[in-house]
Amino acid sequence: MKLSRRSRVLGGLVALLLSGGLVLSSALAASAASGGTLYVLQGLPGASTDVSVDGESVATAVAATSVVGPLRVAAGRHVIDLASKGTRLVRARVSVPAGASVDVLAYYAAETPATPRLVALPNDLSRVGPGKTRLVVTHGIAGPPADILVNGKILFRSVANGESVSVLVPAGTYSVTAVATIGGQTLLPPARLTIKAGTFTRAIAIGAPKGTPGVLVHALPVPVTGAGRPSAVHTGSGGQAAALFGRALGGLAGQPRLVYALLSVAFLGLAVVFAASTRPAFWASRHAR
Repeated sequence: MKLSRRSRVLGGLVALLLSGGLVLSSALAASAASGGTLYVLQGLPGASTDVSVDGESVATAVAATSVVGPLRVAAGRHVIDLASKGTRLVRARVSVPAGASVDVLAYYAAETPATPRLVALPNDLSRVGPGKTRLVVTHGIAGPPADILVNGKILFRSVANGESVSVLVPAGTYSVTAVATIGGQTLLPPARLTIKAGTFTRAIAIGAPKGTPGVLVHALPVPVTGAGRPSAVHTGSGGQAAALFGRALGGLAGQPRLVYALLSVAFLGLAVVFAASTRPAFWASRHAR
């Protein structure tokens, strides 16, 4: 009877440990799912940069107009570093909400043109209509506020350095120009921009002081009204972060090992309890003989 009682206790302990392990696994999986996606946009013409997130290198020798990502990160604050030839160019702390997609743009600011800056730009990946795209224009030229012209007509007025403006437009090819709001100086000569339907397309005018301006384009798929959600599409340029696609940062990568370690310890403890509980019965049997 005593042995049967011990068996019932041990069976309950096994069930408790297994259910605890499953709960822990589910909790860790939910934590990983609550993370966000980060992209680092290199908008520094003439510079080749190394990119780190939370002290971990994610890309090296990144040229201007390149996109590093997608980088899967835990929700919360992260430290982004850009360096060139071992010298830090800029560092910033960036907040990534759960489930969010965020562009982190490195650019030259108008008020401090010799010092790069980082700005976090949330990506609006909500639905668009059939044949439409969400076009976001960002002013990243080290210069004064600008008027943005599309196909020769002013679409946005007085966009300040570091600011973004958004509009829904039909997919197609457009000519984009930026001129100073005051004085009319050309900041960005006409540049052809082709945008696809069903995308979030960020077009960034970039330029260093007294340098040649350019355009950095980052496009992401978005769901279309009346259509199913598109499957995942790889983004980025030049494969600079190809090895990092799907990689977890912020400590999430080691969580499955933690689960296995905890379960191993639990079963080891169970074995010790079982051995201790059966020992009296074993010695009683030997004495009876």
